[in-house]
Amino acid sequence: MSDEHMSSLKRCAIYTRKSTNLRLDRETNSLETQREICGAYITSQKYRGWVELPKRYDDGNQSGSGLERPALTELMKDIEAGQIDAVVVYKIDRLTRSLMDFVRLVELFDHQGIALVSISQTFDTSDSMGRMVLNILLTFSQFERELIAERVRDSIRMRKRHGKIHGGLPPFGYVSTPAGLRIVDEEAEIVRLIFSEFLRSRRYTTVMNVVRERGLRHSVKQSRNGVARGGNPIGAGTVYGILRSPIYVGEIQGHDRTYPGRHEPIITRETWETAQAITAERARKTPHSKQTNHFLAGLLWDDLGRHMLLDVDWHRGQPYFCYASSNAMWSQAEYRRAYRSNADRLERLVIASVCEFLGDRRRLRRALRSLGLFGEELDKLTIRGKSAAAHLEEVPPEWREELFAALLLRIEIGEHDMSIVFRSLELRRLLAWNGKTPFRGRAADWPCSDARYILDIEVTAISGERWPVVHINQRPAGTRCTPDRKLVGLLQRARRAQRLVEERREEPVEQLAFELSCRPGHFGRLIRLNYLAPDIVTAILDGTQPENLTRATLLKANLPTDWALQRKLLGFEAPRRAPIPRRLFGRGMWPEGPAPKGAERPPPDNGQ
Repeated sequence: MSDEHMSSLKRCAIYTRKSTNLRLDRETNSLETQREICGAYITSQKYRGWVELPKRYDDGNQSGSGLERPALTELMKDIEAGQIDAVVVYKIDRLTRSLMDFVRLVELFDHQGIALVSISQTFDTSDSMGRMVLNILLTFSQFERELIAERVRDSIRMRKRHGKIHGGLPPFGYVSTPAGLRIVDEEAEIVRLIFSEFLRSRRYTTVMNVVRERGLRHSVKQSRNGVARGGNPIGAGTVYGILRSPIYVGEIQGHDRTYPGRHEPIITRETWETAQAITAERARKTPHSKQTNHFLAGLLWDDLGRHMLLDVDWHRGQPYFCYASSNAMWSQAEYRRAYRSNADRLERLVIASVCEFLGDRRRLRRALRSLGLFGEELDKLTIRGKSAAAHLEEVPPEWREELFAALLLRIEIGEHDMSIVFRSLELRRLLAWNGKTPFRGRAADWPCSDARYILDIEVTAISGERWPVVHINQRPAGTRCTPDRKLVGLLQRARRAQRLVEERREEPVEQLAFELSCRPGHFGRLIRLNYLAPDIVTAILDGTQPENLTRATLLKANLPTDWALQRKLLGFEAPRRAPIPRRLFGRGMWPEGPAPKGAERPPPDNGQ
């Protein structure tokens, strides 16, 4: 086939969508019908060079209210890759029911030179009349979707006014029957126990400890499809939800009020009101996260995959905010340490890291090139880096949450490093931002591109509270090891070199090296030995270092500042730490359980 004929071909991608998964498992369904009709139309246009692409873009059980759909995302990737010339749909509402989303899609199609064809609504997107017809059709599609949503909301409100739940799994303590909710005696006893312990102790922590110690679990229930669910241990979320839900006093929670229910209550009105009074008192003492300017709660994860949430500790009546790892069930079972980081210091570190990255022309240029930018646009955006960093440093605190939620996809924190993941679309927009108005992301554009840039930073941002950050080897009990005199002497010589630097800083390095009877290069290698990991130093002093570690090897090694990498290069094993159980739920737990009576809990590690 000649190049001229290839250039005249129009590669057509068929996109189909269905809102529900009903009958999707059948051979003939709505998606197949849409595809057959669109394929027949493309065949009829064969004389114009139209060719149907074999790749399928089918979104089953996907709503048309947004753009976050798997097949649509794949379609946009192939469009960006230049593999598609036209998008064919059965109806325009199969693509989207939102007018704003449609406008953005049309802009993206125009930018890529992509034609949009609707089979049942004949129009041409290349002229103004076709665009007007499209907007009118889409307006009615959005109106239809909003009517459906209103009918569903009205139905839910009506069921609640009549004292019925609106579907889903029945609440803990009840089972669904054709006549309504019926009490499950085993779970009802657990509900009464939770409320009685909460009224006695006035603490969520104590209630959760009682539930865990007794090994209480959900009862096994059958869903409408006959699938057995339940049998799992009762978690912290279930306990908290039970103490806050009015279902147990015989009421149904509405949007802004409660309604009398048709089911039997499990607890008395007096018990419920007392529990809510305690909850309200605790809420007054604990500042809400929205009352602060901390802005990283939705972006933080630790390197074990746990979401880090904003938490507050109290010491002598003062709140100290920090980000703490979520209470994942698997981490409790494995006694994994809960990462904690002071909120103010961590946020200053993130802002400084992003500003430093934007102001570093070499790194910013490398990042933009990895995102596919070259030539004049690359040079223009790189020049804007320093001004964007200045705007970011001066941004008001109330603007930061929205700005970073748009700019960053994720921040992952480890014990000795941190990675910041940028959205490429928003990074480009930030470089053109003037800083005079709040920076707002375009969430509808995010599914159209998955380009990311990861900024890695070597830093220790995790608090050392209740967990040793510095590892020091203990001498093996009952063993006699002979230290290597040459290695020990090398460390002592490195200490003398460090003291010379500290005491005689006004003198040049050459003079200091002469005082130690060595060359400046050798003197520099001695100085670097002062930054060995403490467990490596103690192993050398005890004589328990690897057999192949000699004086020459240690002196000539290109030692990094990363202690973990030092151990790997020199043949040391990673330090082992005995597992310390984390605080199980909320605050008030010491590493080995509740604090002893009369003991004062140590203040949080907040640098105070």
